[in-house]
Amino acid sequence: MKKAQRVGFSFSGLFGRGGAPAATRGWSTEPPTEFELGRMLTALDDRFTALRAFDVFGELDTDFLVVGPGGLFLITTRVQGNAKVWVDEDVLWVNGRPTNQVSDARNAADRASARLSAVLGQPVRATPVIAVMNPLSLSFGGDPARRVVTLPADLVTQWLSECSRTLSDDAVADFAVVAEDRATWGSLPSGSRRLARVR
Repeated sequence: MKKAQRVGFSFSGLFGRGGAPAATRGWSTEPPTEFELGRMLTALDDRFTALRAFDVFGELDTDFLVVGPGGLFLITTRVQGNAKVWVDEDVLWVNGRPTNQVSDARNAADRASARLSAVLGQPVRATPVIAVMNPLSLSFGGDPARRVVTLPADLVTQWLSECSRTLSDDAVADFAVVAEDRATWGSLPSGSRRLARVR
């Protein structure tokens, strides 16, 4: 059966087998899913700052914080290779079994929003995004306005780039500086005081 073609869509082979870009070099010990999504995020243009977030959100299991013209996005990577994924307003189902992935993504975004709002002194809302790696299928139900954004991982950068602008260039720059500072998250381990940049 012939597969349907969609512009900009590929489940595999998008980045080849070459070495990691300079921005993610040294990440080879990270789990393959986060590493691969990090490589994808390097394709974002210079309007965006993408930060590795799992070291400050570890207990909530999220991977990247992206700041750009469309706002702030907290991205969680999920491996559902060769699985049928279905998402409604409250639950992500894998092969007919419910998971906590939607509530986990919302909880992480709520925590990020609270931290950023406190530091910036104004309401800030981080949007949760679930990036699904290589699903066999990805289907949706319920009210789209109430669903957590859920995408195949290889469409995340395209979706971020096409989001409507909600922040000025100055706001993007200010938010990125605050988000990159580990002190914002109450996490100051020995070593760098900044979150690692993907781009």
